[in-house]
Amino acid sequence: MDILLQALLIFVLRVLGISVSTLATTLTVRGNKAGAIAAGSVGALVYVLAIAPVVTNLNRVPYLVAYVAGFAVGTWVGMMMEQRMALGYAEVRIISSERYDQVAEAIRQAGYGVTQLVGQGRDRAVGILEIIVPRRRVAEVTRLAESIDGNVIVSVSEARTVQRAYWRPDRRI
Repeated sequence: MDILLQALLIFVLRVLGISVSTLATTLTVRGNKAGAIAAGSVGALVYVLAIAPVVTNLNRVPYLVAYVAGFAVGTWVGMMMEQRMALGYAEVRIISSERYDQVAEAIRQAGYGVTQLVGQGRDRAVGILEIIVPRRRVAEVTRLAESIDGNVIVSVSEARTVQRAYWRPDRRI
């Protein structure tokens, strides 16, 4: 096989392998055993297919370049896939100093459960709202809060495991 064609194949295999392995890692962290095992197995198979021609032909620089470039691009593609899939849940914490009751009510009307707390800011009391949402809904909840109080402070954390959270069935993942 032509050296450049083989290098292209190595690159494509490496992009595919790293992308799938990134997905496997994400699924592992999220506790999805079956998905992680399946994706990890595919990633391992593709790795073996990509590395074999490289290690048997270490004098062929295009193979090495294709392998390394495939790793870099595969990492980027895997990260983009994970972001697009938006697996799992997030905890959104919203702090509002003036309109927290209205923000909480709007989020509840949108179908999400809100835990409402009162805290003390530097100058006055603030409302602290905690909402567990599917990750793909974070932007929606943030935009809703900001439309009511343009000065809200929003922080988002990963919620690795969620049990007994509330949202309307039509707002489910």
